[in-house]
Amino acid sequence: MPLQRVLVTGGAGFLGSHLTQSFRNQGVSVRIFDLAERPDWARGEGVEYVRGDVRDGEALGTAFEGVDAVIHAAFASPRQAPAVIESVNVGGVLETCRQALAHGVLRFVLISSTIVHKPPRVHPFFRNAPLTRLDIYRKSRTEAERVATEQGSAGLRVGIVRPKTFVGPGRISAFTILFEWIRLGKPVLLLGKARSRYQLIEIRDMAEGIRLLAGSEAEGVFLFGALNFGTMREDLRSLLDHAQTGARLRFVPEMVARIGLRGMELAGIVPASEWHYMSAWGRDSIVDISRAVEELGWRPRWSNAEALQNAYDWYVESIRVSGTAKSVHPVPGSHRAFMKLIETLLR
Repeated sequence: MPLQRVLVTGGAGFLGSHLTQSFRNQGVSVRIFDLAERPDWARGEGVEYVRGDVRDGEALGTAFEGVDAVIHAAFASPRQAPAVIESVNVGGVLETCRQALAHGVLRFVLISSTIVHKPPRVHPFFRNAPLTRLDIYRKSRTEAERVATEQGSAGLRVGIVRPKTFVGPGRISAFTILFEWIRLGKPVLLLGKARSRYQLIEIRDMAEGIRLLAGSEAEGVFLFGALNFGTMREDLRSLLDHAQTGARLRFVPEMVARIGLRGMELAGIVPASEWHYMSAWGRDSIVDISRAVEELGWRPRWSNAEALQNAYDWYVESIRVSGTAKSVHPVPGSHRAFMKLIETLLR
């Protein structure tokens, strides 16, 4: 059945804005449910807005009237407290599934994470304790997938999206410091040799894949990533050529990078992104997108290099127009201090 109206939980941010645009391009109305205040982009024709917490069944239930499918994008990040991560990422999914079934909305798309592929790690000093909040987050995402999948026995048709790191106009996230260095023409520090391949995905490609999944009968797990990508150093060199600011790559010795990242973990500091970890440890991070291509007819338009260029161009233009460029999360002071220390050591 063609979709007329979809509900997007946690839809007030970067992903939600692009999801809304993708659905609206096909004439599908969008209702957003989020704790945040209504953003300006969510005030257009065909866009409704309901404020509330996904753990609040009563508030959430009001958003389900008249929708054909729900895209559950609400989540708590590793930057939040462990109790919040658990209650939002697991409890929020369970409550959203319950409300969907209660209102006869049987199409459920869960936005998950490729972090569920990672093996669990425990703290070396505290028995049975996760190593970092990133490990707590991984566990919550894995449990959320299990909770959603179990609802299939009650009639819910569940599709699960595991995207690679998504970038594009409106978000720079893990690349904030790198983009600052490039814009200012400074040396761009990379942890390790950066010869591993790390697949990204342009946000508009991701949004279109989710739209196709929501309108299909397909169930189970779908992986989304760029079709074309190189090594980290190749993709960033392409970005430097694009930026033309005089910035050059500089490589931090692997041992120094690993000691620094490990120290941050054991100190309980907000963990660095997977992109930085894979660079420091020299490991590839790639997913197989063939199911999404074959079953949904989806094909990503942008390569890794182009996705980075799109995000960088947005960043530079935002700086030019307003003097700042907002990211979903500001870079923690500990991360800036770590990179500053590395810069000092390499002089």
